[in-house]
Amino acid sequence: MRDAADRRAGGYSTGMRQRLGLAATLLGDPEVLVLDEPANGLDPQGIRWLRDFLRGAAADGRTVLVSSHVLSEVEQTVDDVVVIHRGRLVRSGSIASLMTATGVRVRSPKAAELAAALEREGAEVRVDGALLIVQGHTTDQVGDLAFAIGTPVHELAVEAASLEEVFFHLTSDQEASATT
Repeated sequence: MRDAADRRAGGYSTGMRQRLGLAATLLGDPEVLVLDEPANGLDPQGIRWLRDFLRGAAADGRTVLVSSHVLSEVEQTVDDVVVIHRGRLVRSGSIASLMTATGVRVRSPKAAELAAALEREGAEVRVDGALLIVQGHTTDQVGDLAFAIGTPVHELAVEAASLEEVFFHLTSDQEASATT
């Protein structure tokens, strides 16, 4: 911010005003930081710096609370999440506990053969060309079965829901009414 020190704050960009607000907040060396949309207006370098700063503040023993609608950034920044919908607590917990595996992602040039074998073994399989999304089996089970039937596998990974997908699932009208 040294380059902007001689300018009036009213002429700052949104990102510069965010930085100024954070700097002013830190003057008192607070133990608790409560930030609302702190990445708003920041460029990619500023967002990375903010993410690293917030993680460092938490590692130093500060409590850091962040309110944000940018869930992809929240997913990369926080350890614990509180999901609120229509003024009510829907779910809270570690980000890892919310973002559970939703299946196994498999790509194979013999996807149809592998899908048929997986279904015979009781798995639920969604086929999209050479890509399979398998539920009910682990990556080890899918890999072992592919090997056993001689099917080449070009990709095998756990398929996990993003925080955004989890949020929409938790806050859908049907889900929200079931929790009230």
